[in-house]
Amino acid sequence: MSDRELTAIVCSGGGMRSAHGAGFLYALATQLGITRPDVMIGSSGDAGNVFYFSSGQYEGMKRIWRELLSTPRFISLLRFWRMMDIDYLVDIVFKEQERLDTGALNSSAIRWFVPIEDFDAGNARYVSVKDALDPFEILRATTADPIIFGRKIPIAGKRYTDGELGPVLQDHVTQALRQGVKKILVLNHTSPRTIVTRTIMRGYATHLPHGMRDAVIRDISTNVFAMKAPGAHVIAVAPQNLPAGKKLTRNRKKLQITFDQGVQDALSIEKDLRELFSVS
Repeated sequence: MSDRELTAIVCSGGGMRSAHGAGFLYALATQLGITRPDVMIGSSGDAGNVFYFSSGQYEGMKRIWRELLSTPRFISLLRFWRMMDIDYLVDIVFKEQERLDTGALNSSAIRWFVPIEDFDAGNARYVSVKDALDPFEILRATTADPIIFGRKIPIAGKRYTDGELGPVLQDHVTQALRQGVKKILVLNHTSPRTIVTRTIMRGYATHLPHGMRDAVIRDISTNVFAMKAPGAHVIAVAPQNLPAGKKLTRNRKKLQITFDQGVQDALSIEKDLRELFSVS
């Protein structure tokens, strides 16, 4: 039996800010040789990053963020009923333009988990390969913001929505700790909510089922940077003032610069990352 300490990467999504996470993971794999964390958790905008990383599709992840998302077919503020079209993201980008290799994903040595939120009960469910769900529907559910996408995703008789609407960073870290990990890299792309945003979300919550209302209130009342990981060694990366700082940015140049910043941020702490993942 090996006494090696288990490792995890926790990615807390934040809309288009997750371009940074893609760049960071791309650098881990292609420049630092870190490709086999024991556990990965990816939520919302970072769930796709975790899936493409786990399946070994590093170049595909890069192409998605740098080339494929800068289109009004995906994001349009004029399409107020569906400002972010998650169906386009899943059915065109993930299935056709840069198809996710679900076979490689499901056979990956990485134990991945993605949170999806039960809209009616207000409970987060961390799904994994053991749930035998369609990975594309997992991605559709965890990115389905009910305000900017406008619908819930049916899975096994329940309705699910965005994995960052309810769960907070501490929930993701706790899920990693449950897997027995002792070393955690946290990539936190959730931005602090403004007073205006919190006010809007509180108003929105009044129209939700009781459990979901409580989940949203807990979400917007929790410090997005707060976490505890007793007994674990943690490296936390929480970039601020990203060029793709807005959730609905589709500006290609901003997304490319944000991706590149993720690469540079990884390389800037190369020594710490190599020590964390025991890579020489």
